[in-house]
Amino acid sequence: IAQQSESASDQITAVALASDASERLEVVSRLRTLSQQLAAASCTYASGVLIEETRGVLSQAKLDFDQYISALRDGDAALGVLAAETDRKILHDIAQVEEEWALVASAVVSLLEDPSNVEQARFIDDHNLELLALTNQLASDVKGHYANPFQVSARDSIMIELAGRQLMLTQKMAKDSCEIWSGYNVDAARDDLLATMDVFKASLEALRFGLSSAGIPEAPFEAFAAKLDELLLRWSTLQTPLDSQLNGAELSDDQKGLIFHEFQVELADLKQLLSLYRDYAERNI
Repeated sequence: IAQQSESASDQITAVALASDASERLEVVSRLRTLSQQLAAASCTYASGVLIEETRGVLSQAKLDFDQYISALRDGDAALGVLAAETDRKILHDIAQVEEEWALVASAVVSLLEDPSNVEQARFIDDHNLELLALTNQLASDVKGHYANPFQVSARDSIMIELAGRQLMLTQKMAKDSCEIWSGYNVDAARDDLLATMDVFKASLEALRFGLSSAGIPEAPFEAFAAKLDELLLRWSTLQTPLDSQLNGAELSDDQKGLIFHEFQVELADLKQLLSLYRDYAERNI
């Protein structure tokens, strides 16, 4: 009887793990964006720009990272992750992320307690790319283990990947811009910002107008086109101060605040766009 009970339990776990695959992919994708949002918010917060907004973003980002990494390990019904992880490779990835996150989270707490503690902001900045690399590896392994290639077409998968990457890039650019105006890692930040701006704009335009060489169609419905037009319009507003910054101009506090705030709005709109693409892909199954 005990063996039968254990077997039934294993079957239930297997069904839960299979049924919440899309939720796991969503949660792990959010971790990549949070790795950059934490760095952007901490840098801007320590610079004294939009202090209330950046404090709120930083505090929420920490809470979210704690919840999401725990959900991937132990499950979280509220996030739709129905069972604890069982795959050894993914558990190893999670442990590596948690080890790095413990260092970053401690610095975040210290910075929230004292926004003048620039050393803690720079510690977060120094670790953001390692945290991004580790969450990218976790995302890759989760996708490889759980994604069903027969559930989403190759074309839809490309659009979802492209839209999903844009979320992380908004926060990466916000972080790079802050590094430049705060005088930390300036040369590397300039190179990274210039490259990321090109990728971000090209990806938005590909999603809006299509890119046949990459198998990307133009926006499939008016709702997609309208959201992408909105994103492109906001991007044109953001591009002006970023270009000025890359050309050596000193930004005003209002411009710095605009960059951080508008990238948070862009992030929220991109989340809506990503939901549109996922719903579209599901209808195509």
